[in-house]
Amino acid sequence: MESDTIHLEGYGESLKSRKLYCIGSPKHLPTLVRSRVAVLDGEVAHRGRKCLIMLENSANSTWLLTMKWDAVFIIHDTADLRLAITYLMHAPKPTRVVWSGTEPSQNVFQHLSNIEGITIIGLGSSAPLLADWEAIFWTHDCQYDMIEPVLQRRMGLQALSKYNLKSVLKEIHTSEVGLVWSSIGETDKRGSLYWFDLSEKCHRMTYTLKEAAEILHSIADTFGAADN
Repeated sequence: MESDTIHLEGYGESLKSRKLYCIGSPKHLPTLVRSRVAVLDGEVAHRGRKCLIMLENSANSTWLLTMKWDAVFIIHDTADLRLAITYLMHAPKPTRVVWSGTEPSQNVFQHLSNIEGITIIGLGSSAPLLADWEAIFWTHDCQYDMIEPVLQRRMGLQALSKYNLKSVLKEIHTSEVGLVWSSIGETDKRGSLYWFDLSEKCHRMTYTLKEAAEILHSIADTFGAADN
């Protein structure tokens, strides 16, 4: 990086029981989400449960359903959502939840946050609307215009100005590592920037092709039954 750029440290904070958001292109978002779930699995020694909550408008259903879950909830209406929340309240902890689709409402998000021993991972191709996410991860191919407005809102112009963000992102792109803003463990809740390994442990997160095909057939049957 250039001499007037702060050299970022590698990210090392625990993700357990936190609220995380992953942003990336369709090509690299699966790797990012799998790696964050894998890191969490390692932190909790694979104890507890992993749950996927997927809204009908989710654009990421195909690859998410190839990951290994203890429970999958496809949300058609509020009854489905109540069922998912009831499961999370009583599931063995620690629980890792991936939420796919439109962000939860502030009320639902707060309800989930109040469940002890739960980690929430949201995902999308653009910045989250909720201000309560404690860390935001970007894939290495995210562009300046996707990142700078988010950081300015969360850190403020003065705190962000100490980074030469364009130079930082150039190095991130070249090195193919991810960028993360995090307020976890920070004395200043405006947070700081770090790099992280985008592909950490993610190769152990997927089903075989045969297993994935069986799951997709099952999901298709579920949607068909709902339409009827």
